[in-house]
Amino acid sequence: MTNWDLGVSMRGESGPAAIVRAAVEEALSGEKDEGKYISPSSLARGCMLYVAREILGFPKPPLEPRIKRMFEVGIEGHRRIERYLRRMSLAQEVFFQDDRYRIKGYCDALIFIPPSLSEEHSGLYAVEIKTTGSWEFGRIEDEGPREDHRRQLMIYIWGLKRYYGLPIRGGIAFYEDRDSLEHRLFDVPYDEPLMEELLGKVEGMWGALRKGRLPDDHPPLEHWVHRYCPYLDICEVGKEALEYQREDMLGQYY
Repeated sequence: MTNWDLGVSMRGESGPAAIVRAAVEEALSGEKDEGKYISPSSLARGCMLYVAREILGFPKPPLEPRIKRMFEVGIEGHRRIERYLRRMSLAQEVFFQDDRYRIKGYCDALIFIPPSLSEEHSGLYAVEIKTTGSWEFGRIEDEGPREDHRRQLMIYIWGLKRYYGLPIRGGIAFYEDRDSLEHRLFDVPYDEPLMEELLGKVEGMWGALRKGRLPDDHPPLEHWVHRYCPYLDICEVGKEALEYQREDMLGQYY
């Protein structure tokens, strides 16, 4: 008999309400230790070395006050945009968890496009909301969603399908310019080969950790993600990447 079953039987209760009550009490007690899970935003970076350090609890430097304020503005923007979507939202902050790969997180919104709006596109879609500055917003308008944002949507679609068994048709990346409050939305179809490749990297990372070592799976040295890594001070790959990028930039001018 599980803890949940015991809690239900001791009260003489049964049914979904009793199960939910037991789950809430367990959450409030803080006693359950599920171990380390990978967050979708971390996995979407595409660097398994970063994910491994995060799983192992490597310390990160404190956020600068400016970055904290940007996060706060982003959270406020998320809440406002979620209100814009509420007539289409099936749910917001939708949880999923996968124990095989040890990935869990919350999708910003799960929306339903009814047949009355579009017979062709009717169905469920995962939505990822991003707020950004004007320069980045302009780049996204020209080039489309960032690769890490696409990966994050793939993870949400995959996770929600596995956890709930829902027929999710694809994803939508919703961008807002923090300065002008303009919006740009992109369709992001599910990419099965990309997700299979990413899950293979996850399995490789867990395998390396079980052997007591860090994975050597990381983005190419020229990739921009190295410049924004919080572990840069202790990451030899990151230091090598920044030196490579510096020399490459100098080579373009001289």
